[in-house]
Amino acid sequence: MRKRGLLAGIALIFGALVVTAPATKAQDEPFPIELRAGDTFDVCASGEIICPARTPICDDLAVAIPVDLPGGLGFRGVGPGTTLCSAASSGGLRRVFRVTVR
Repeated sequence: MRKRGLLAGIALIFGALVVTAPATKAQDEPFPIELRAGDTFDVCASGEIICPARTPICDDLAVAIPVDLPGGLGFRGVGPGTTLCSAASSGGLRRVFRVTVR
């Protein structure tokens, strides 16, 4: 009888944790960023990645480039177009960003 009560208590706690857990955003799609040439997007301040971020990559450096900012990593718009950029979070996962420069 005591085991049933313990199991029921554990199940209630687990159920409460699942119900109160915040919904996570799907990260299958790149996070959209719109910039003008010369503008900078602060990756760490965006909350889209766990900082410190490292190993940034941009597919087209004529559109956007990775830059160091006081708060960490950022992407700066260079010229018109769209490119994919990414960075590894301190947890090891990479986050992809779709950078559009107008």
